[in-house]
Amino acid sequence: MLKFIFNSIAGHFHVETKNDIFKIIGLHVFIILGTISGLIMFISDLTGFANDECLPGDISILIIFGLAFYGLRTIRISWAVNIFYMIPFAAYFFFIAKSYSILPNHLSVPYTLWTLVPFLLFFLIYADNKKSISFFYLISFLTLLFHIYLAGLTDLIFVFKWDVGAGYISPFIILTAFYLVTLLIAWNFQSTLKELKTQKENTETIISQTIRSLSQGFLLLEIAKDEFGTPTHLVVRKTNPAFERLFKITSREIKDQKADDVFPKIFRGAFDWNKQYLNSKKKHFSFYIDHLDRYYEVETFKLTNDQSVSLFIDVSANQKMILDLKESKQRFQVLLEAIPDIFFIIDKDGIYVDFVFKESEALKIKPEDIIGNSIFEVGFSEKMSSKIFQCIQQSIDLDSIETIEYALEIEGASAMFEMRIARLNDHSVISLARDITKRKIAEINLEEAKNRAEESDRLKTAFLANISHEIRTPMNAIIGFSKMVGSPDFDDQEKAKFVEIIITNGKLLLDLINDMISLSKIESNTLVVKKSLCRVNDMMVSLYREYSYEVEDKKDIRIKLTCENSNPKFAFVTDPVLLTAVLQKLIDNGIKFTERGEVEFGYRIVDSIQIQFFVKDTGIGIAERDQERIFERFHQLDNRTSREYEGTGLGLSISQHYVRLLGGSLSVNSKLGSGSMFTFSLPYDREESTLKIVR
Repeated sequence: MLKFIFNSIAGHFHVETKNDIFKIIGLHVFIILGTISGLIMFISDLTGFANDECLPGDISILIIFGLAFYGLRTIRISWAVNIFYMIPFAAYFFFIAKSYSILPNHLSVPYTLWTLVPFLLFFLIYADNKKSISFFYLISFLTLLFHIYLAGLTDLIFVFKWDVGAGYISPFIILTAFYLVTLLIAWNFQSTLKELKTQKENTETIISQTIRSLSQGFLLLEIAKDEFGTPTHLVVRKTNPAFERLFKITSREIKDQKADDVFPKIFRGAFDWNKQYLNSKKKHFSFYIDHLDRYYEVETFKLTNDQSVSLFIDVSANQKMILDLKESKQRFQVLLEAIPDIFFIIDKDGIYVDFVFKESEALKIKPEDIIGNSIFEVGFSEKMSSKIFQCIQQSIDLDSIETIEYALEIEGASAMFEMRIARLNDHSVISLARDITKRKIAEINLEEAKNRAEESDRLKTAFLANISHEIRTPMNAIIGFSKMVGSPDFDDQEKAKFVEIIITNGKLLLDLINDMISLSKIESNTLVVKKSLCRVNDMMVSLYREYSYEVEDKKDIRIKLTCENSNPKFAFVTDPVLLTAVLQKLIDNGIKFTERGEVEFGYRIVDSIQIQFFVKDTGIGIAERDQERIFERFHQLDNRTSREYEGTGLGLSISQHYVRLLGGSLSVNSKLGSGSMFTFSLPYDREESTLKIVR
């Protein structure tokens, strides 16, 4: 279809170049679209669907574009283009004439301007000279002046910024600016065109001289076609002296002759020329002429769709050498394939000359994707390509071995390679690429394991230092105050305080031992979840009483309990012991890190399948960077032995493990200095009723 349009336009308007054809096609499209738009507006106005009716304007558009189409098809292109000098009439009816204008004419000046400005570009593209642009500019200028006169805005003619409506720059300045830009483009285009014509003439002279001096045989063929554009035969248009010497023939014997008439005499069926030149897309082929006992290679390329050039090279002297080199290459390739590396030969300019690799390699390479391509074209980043090119130059200049490591995407995964570049000769290097992915992964894993071991060792060292401090402190208190209880120097009231201190430190020591036992069970994977019906409100009230009594005389804080379900019998299935242990550790933390304020704990029903527990305090809070690490084993925000807050650093780690065993995950939301809120959601498994329906 497209080919038919091209041929139709070329025949009707007598043009040959694609640019002229595209230009005429564009003019057709522009005129047809304009005609359709005018017709749509005209019909809309007649039927009453249009919001702003302007029948004279619609009719003027139909007349202008209709005349343009008629002139384009029956008269000439320039006549059709000149019709558009009438476009100000459309602007007049739509925006200027008081009786037809779709807007008040003092507000529609910009619309008139932007109706005219695009046609400056139109005349730039389709007019034959700059005079057409200037003439249309003059018409547009007068149209604007007439519009302004009718609108009563003549006092703004010499004002730069017009304060009319939304305000805008003077339309005369805008129109003149577009006109000057259009003129500049037109002038530059004509200057460039003139220069290109001169260059074309010089180039044709140089090409003619070059063809005559070529050592290769030169043959210019033209494809003859019938009236339907179908190729029928080949015609010889030009040869050079080298071609005549190669095939023992003169130019006058073959010039402007059909190939089917002269090629049998020259090539004697050595190859199918009709197939090669009319049907094949090969740019290179070779053949052997028996009666001359010569081998030839041919490079073919198209000048146009109808003309092709072939360069014939006598390679008889090199043919035997090539066969010998192929045998030699085969031997060396077998040898190289036994080595677990990919070999590339790269010249000084970074062009791949050859390569050898095992067919079993994951890196699938096709010869056409590598050989003849530059290192800048095969997928390396610009930085990597520059580094490889620099190493190639250093290797050739300094006779050194350069090493580079890089990554490639292979079958959806990244692979690491090590490239070693060594000088081959003055013009090329040999590059050895080895897949080091496994080695790199092993190195990374080893480094990560080393870091984990060092971090674990550091944490355990800090833990042992802290645990010794945590054990020593309550033990000293227990031993010291036990001696003081037995002393007769203190009265009964003082001894009662000593006993309370001994009990408190005993609890601390017991909690420490419990944490160690819990940690041992976790590490040995012997902790068993024992699920049963847990009466949540009873458990919560018990915890509230326990901690309310504990903080009653110790801190300026209060304990708050929030239970969403007030039913005393509200319960769900879980491990009450582990759940109680988690809440105790979280409440202990909240009390420990809160000097004054409130520690709130409780639960809420998230949905029909989950129940969420929370512990919220108004304490010191946790920095965002530490919120993920606080659940690590032995981790404390302050690992010093002499620190403000005591503890082993195991509480949150144990709590997280317990919560996961119960089917949830412990999370924290905290801001430094504003307190913390720990939450976890557990499956809301309710006990099945023992009642049964009996029919």
